[in-house]
Amino acid sequence: MKITDIYRAKNIQKKSVISLEIFPPKTDAGIETIYQTVAGLTHKPDYISVTYGAMGNVGQENKTLEIAEKIKKAYGIETMHHLTSIHNNPEQITEILAEIKAKNVQNILALRGDLPKNTDVTGCPDSYHYAHELITDIKKAGDFDIAAAIYPEGHVDSPLDVENIEHVKRKYDAGANFFISQLFFDNAKFLRLNDYIKNSGIEAPIAAGIMPVLQKSQVERMIFFGASLPTRLIKIINKYKDSPEDLQKAGMDYACKQIDDLLARGVDGVHIYTMNKPFVANTMMDRYL
Repeated sequence: MKITDIYRAKNIQKKSVISLEIFPPKTDAGIETIYQTVAGLTHKPDYISVTYGAMGNVGQENKTLEIAEKIKKAYGIETMHHLTSIHNNPEQITEILAEIKAKNVQNILALRGDLPKNTDVTGCPDSYHYAHELITDIKKAGDFDIAAAIYPEGHVDSPLDVENIEHVKRKYDAGANFFISQLFFDNAKFLRLNDYIKNSGIEAPIAAGIMPVLQKSQVERMIFFGASLPTRLIKIINKYKDSPEDLQKAGMDYACKQIDDLLARGVDGVHIYTMNKPFVANTMMDRYL
C-alpha cells in the first residue's frame, strides 16, 4: 500500500497518520530486537520507515531493504525505505530501486544525505547535489510513493533559519507525494512552516517529526541536525542531568505534550523518531493509536 492512500483514509476519518522511524542496528541481535518490538506492539503504527545510514554512515545500508521487507511481510505494517544519493550515482540508484521494487516496498523517503565534513554542496563529487534530482530519477524508475524532508529551522547546510520554500517546491514539482519534517522542539516553528507550505499551492500531506529527549548525550546530535532547544527543554535537561531515569520520563512527557498539541491542531501526521528504543515505540503507540 502507498502511504498517500493511508493519508487519504485517515483524512476521511479525520485522524492524523502516526508513524515510527527505526534504523538498521549494527548487530543481528539488534535486528532481532527490532522484530520482537514490532511483533509485540499492542497498537500498530500506520507505517514504519527504515533509515539508510545516518550522519553519512553508510555501513548498514544493505540492511534497510531487508528490514523494510520483513516488517511489511511478516507483521503486516506498511514500510518506507530511506534512500540517499550522496554516495550513489544514477546507475547505482537504478539498481537499488529495482531491488526495492522486487521486494514490493512501494514507499521511499528521498534524501540527498549528509555531506562529508567541510564539503560544500557545489563541490560535491557525486551526481546528485540536491534531493529533487534524486526524486526525479525515482519518479522515472517506477510507481513509488515518494516522501521528502522539510526543515522547520532551515537545513543545517543553509544560512537561513527557516526552510527555503523554493526547495520544497522543487521537491514537490519533481514528484514528492508527501513531506516529513526534521525533528524540532518548538511546535511554533513547525506550524509556521506547515502553514507556509499549505499556502504556497503545495497539496501534499505534511508530517511533524518528533524525537523524545532521553539522555543528555543526545543534545550534540540534535545540534548537528540544526534543531534548537527551547529554554523550557534546556531547563528539563539541566534539572535531570544527573538522574537518567527522571530525564527519560521528563523527555517523554515533553514529546507527548508536543504531539498532543499538534494533534489538537489537526496536523496531517506525526512521525516519531524512536531511536530503536522499544519503550518509545510501545509508549507512543499505546497513547496515540
